[in-house]
Order: sequence, then C-alpha cells, then structure tokens
Amino acid sequence: MNHQQRAFAAAYARLWKGAPAAREAGYSVKTAKQQATAMLNDQRIMAAVLAEAARLGMTTEEATVRMSEWGRVSIDDVMTLETEEYPTRIQKPLREIVAENYEKIQFEQELAIRTEILFTDKKDQKRYRNKQQEAHLLRLIAHERLLLELEKDPEATREVPGPLATREVVNLDLVKVHKLKAGHMIKKVTPTRYGTAVELHDAKDAVSQMLKIHGAYAPEKHDITTNGNDLPGSNIMMPDNGRD
Repeated sequence: MNHQQRAFAAAYARLWKGAPAAREAGYSVKTAKQQATAMLNDQRIMAAVLAEAARLGMTTEEATVRMSEWGRVSIDDVMTLETEEYPTRIQKPLREIVAENYEKIQFEQELAIRTEILFTDKKDQKRYRNKQQEAHLLRLIAHERLLLELEKDPEATREVPGPLATREVVNLDLVKVHKLKAGHMIKKVTPTRYGTAVELHDAKDAVSQMLKIHGAYAPEKHDITTNGNDLPGSNIMMPDNGRD
C-alpha cells in the first residue's frame, strides 16, 4: 500500500465513513467517494482497517476501569465554590428620585456652559450650544413627567438599581478537570443564564453494570415455558381406534 492508502485505512478505522476518510487521506473532494469505494474493495486495505480498529479498540480491562471511574465520580471533584458580586434592585421613593434627577439636570447644564467656551470656531460653538439646548429640553420634559406622577401619587416608588451584594456560586473548574484527567467523566457542559450546567455520566448505571460484572446480582430468570401452547412441531395425534 502507498502512503495515501495507509492514511485512508487509519482514517476509516476512526470515522467509518468512506468519503470523509478519503478526503482526510489527501484525495480530492471530487474523487473522494469513488476512491473510497475502490479502496474498501481492496483486501489489503480492509485488513489494515481492521488492524487499526483493533489497535484503537478498548480492551475489557480498560472498559472495566472506565466504568469504575464513572461509578466513583462526584460533581464536587471538578467544581469550585466561589463568591461573586451581583446587582440588586430596590424600591425607592419617587420623591427622592425627582430630587436626584433635578440635581443631574443642573449638573449637565453647568457642564454644557463650561465646555462651550472650549470651542474656538464660532460655528462649532453654535452647533454645540444648539445640541446641548435640545438635550436640556428633553431632560426637562422627562423631569416634568416625574413631577406629574409625584403630584398624583405622593407615596409612589420606583424600582431602581441597588447596592452590589455577594453570593456563593459553584462553577465548573476546567483546571481541576485537566489535573484530574477527568474530561471523559463529563457527558455534557451547557452554559445557561444561571451558570454552567454540567452533566456527568450516569454513576448509578455504571455501578449497576460493575455489580453485574462481579456477579453481585442473582442470575436473571427467563420463562422458557410455552404458557400452555403447543411446542412447534410437537403436536401428537392419537388414533381414535374406531371410537366416536
């Protein structure tokens, strides 16, 4: 076999798909399927495929060890407890919000007046002034809305951002996964809005399989009776000897 044929055999033993294996071995996309079909009919190449598959295959001992690891694994082995900050929401009296908003309006107006003199070009200064006046008007309109709401309900409140708080969270620690060489124990990792969801292989099933291997379970019983039915091919015909 040449180099490409050996590469195809190695790739096919992993993929078990002809065209992708041929492409991986270096054959062109257009001829990959045709080349794969021809090579799979070559006894030398198929013998190489089977030999490589046997080399890549898992021994009984390795499978037993892997199953035992799944049975022993705990999510705690690869998770880390951490503390994080998160924003809170609080109810605040609308009266306080109105007062704070008015202070912001005054601040923005004073800032606009001070920064206007930084423009040396009169046209630029005028454009800046007009833009700031428009923004100031919009802020005043929004403020009037708050004042109207407060007049109608002096006890009104609004939900606003509160102070940062801390909480404990549990995160998947990929450093631990790497150090423990536990990547094969994780079945699926899914990011969610609440954090990282980690799914391990079924430990209960793994333990059950290991108990079966070690003969801890009683042999399974199977009903081999006919439940009253005739066995196939065993019907017995009795002569009537002239009886009715």
